[in-house]
Amino acid sequence: MHIPAEMLNGAICPVTAVAATAGVAASCIALFKNKEEIPSPHKFALTSAAVFGVQMLNYPIWEGVSGHLIGGVFAVAMLGIPAGVLALTLVLVIQTLMFADGGLLMLGANVLNMGVLAAGIGGLIRKALLKKINSNVATFLGGGASVLLAATALVIELAFTGKASGGVLQTLFITHAALAVVEGGATLALFKLCHREEVPGQKKAYVPLAILLLATLILSPFASSFPDAFEFTMEKFGMLPDAPNFVNAPFPDYAAFESESMISGLLAGLIGLITVTAIGFIATLFGKKIAYK
Repeated sequence: MHIPAEMLNGAICPVTAVAATAGVAASCIALFKNKEEIPSPHKFALTSAAVFGVQMLNYPIWEGVSGHLIGGVFAVAMLGIPAGVLALTLVLVIQTLMFADGGLLMLGANVLNMGVLAAGIGGLIRKALLKKINSNVATFLGGGASVLLAATALVIELAFTGKASGGVLQTLFITHAALAVVEGGATLALFKLCHREEVPGQKKAYVPLAILLLATLILSPFASSFPDAFEFTMEKFGMLPDAPNFVNAPFPDYAAFESESMISGLLAGLIGLITVTAIGFIATLFGKKIAYK
């Protein structure tokens, strides 16, 4: 679902950038106003890295089409809504700058779609449902809704650039409906696997997250090579731009060096996981210090 370079043009780029910035800023303000909701550095770092990890694992939907998890509602369920939005933002920025995953000028739209809407609004839907229905069902529905929210935003953005024909809309919604079901089930499974009550001085709460990180790294070389649902749709209708994504990214296409070998992919994935973990930990540590001054 990462929008590539030059897919969108005109006023929609600055508009989505402003909207994404506003959403991220609102999340920061919400955390500073409610200091007790700021997660521990360990939890924020590991959850953010887990989101990065699961997004590397493209799975086949049907022949020629793949999908990957967004992980927005999973992050929100683990960290709370504001911190979950910030976790997705961190992941998307690292993906763009280090791995050329999504166009640089499209970063605002990607953060808006997958961070502010999928994680933020998807998390609010889950929160509202928790008051009325079983928590497992609420988490499943929230996860599924997050994909549909991001897909709807993507359709609107394409419409503003004149690229949303009937065929494009139909294909996008059919493929992303399938992704929504997988996202809902995976969100529930991952949350039940990783959620542990934090006890001061007890590190066992982070063991499931650490195991998840290791699993995503080991499985990353076996991810589907099919284009994801969005890329498939754009290719099908001859609308996929030829422009490269961020040309200064050190590890484009998740390769540590100019090779498509398993070692190259594993090393790139490991670098990504370490980078997200380190930045997430340091940012949360400093954020807590500033908040409690």
